[in-house]
Amino acid sequence: MSIGDKPSVWKYLALSEEELEQTDLVAINLVVAVGIPRLRDLDIKRYCGVVDEWTARFAGELSHMEHAFRRTPDRWKGDLRFFRVGMLAGFLGQVIGARYNEAQKHAESVRYTDPSDLFLNGVIDTKQGTCGNMAALHVAMCRRMGWPVSLASVKGHFISRFDDGEVIHNIEMSSVRQGTFASDPDAFYIEKFDLPARAIECGSDLRALTAREMIGIFVALRARHFWDIGDFDSAEADYCLARALFPRHRRTYIAASVAIHNRGQHLFDSGEVGYQHLCFAHFGPPQATPEFSPAHGFKANLSGIFLGPGSSADQPNLNTNNSVANLGIGILAHANELGCANR
Repeated sequence: MSIGDKPSVWKYLALSEEELEQTDLVAINLVVAVGIPRLRDLDIKRYCGVVDEWTARFAGELSHMEHAFRRTPDRWKGDLRFFRVGMLAGFLGQVIGARYNEAQKHAESVRYTDPSDLFLNGVIDTKQGTCGNMAALHVAMCRRMGWPVSLASVKGHFISRFDDGEVIHNIEMSSVRQGTFASDPDAFYIEKFDLPARAIECGSDLRALTAREMIGIFVALRARHFWDIGDFDSAEADYCLARALFPRHRRTYIAASVAIHNRGQHLFDSGEVGYQHLCFAHFGPPQATPEFSPAHGFKANLSGIFLGPGSSADQPNLNTNNSVANLGIGILAHANELGCANR
């Protein structure tokens, strides 16, 4: 599909699964975004070009970065695949300057009245984002590199997930800061988010999503914006579409149920079957997940890998955090090497 065509999510949904997997995730994300009135004039082609440029810049530096892996593979789990997806996260933080949205960093809940907080145009324009658009940016760039990376859901939180059928690496984009990247095992997320086994077994959480399911997530994010600005009709329609695209997603199920029952109070009298039941009164759309710093898994300091302000030429030092053995091996790696010019 040509980006120059009139944006329509339905054109993408008409594609086969194979065609959809080959489609640019930036374009898909922003085609959903332009369904929001205040974002209707987004220049999707320009944003795709920006991400193309960032990816080309990263690709041009990658072979040089990989010298560090070959010198000290044990510091990167002995897995070049892990090194690469981690370096891309580090590149976004160190070179591009991407950060978690400062205004939302410590908030217990957030009302997404600004849709740019949820979609790729926001993080591209401001270099500040949320788990939704920062993880989507990492996934979009990984896919440009030809790597098998998708979004994965953890309740209302989103991570970038490498899964080639042999190994899985989670990249926590909400913890990207200058000179670092973080990766945690599934066990960490299960513990932190109190994720029940059923959430994984049913295919909702901690699974690499298909392109169609990722569209469902983007539509659900749009619905969340509509709900937060009080456009309940649009929110209901989008939550229902999101449910159709990703029917196993538990958080969208809850949000869609709330939206549908909200409409029920306008269609039925109190006491009638169909009226909003009191048992739903305490539910609401998924709450925001504030930025958090993973305490477990792999945390890399990349201050010297991407040369530029604040870089160091110190030799790497490896420490193991044995206090988190119940959640998996904890590794804190200081990798002050390499040389990706921060120009």
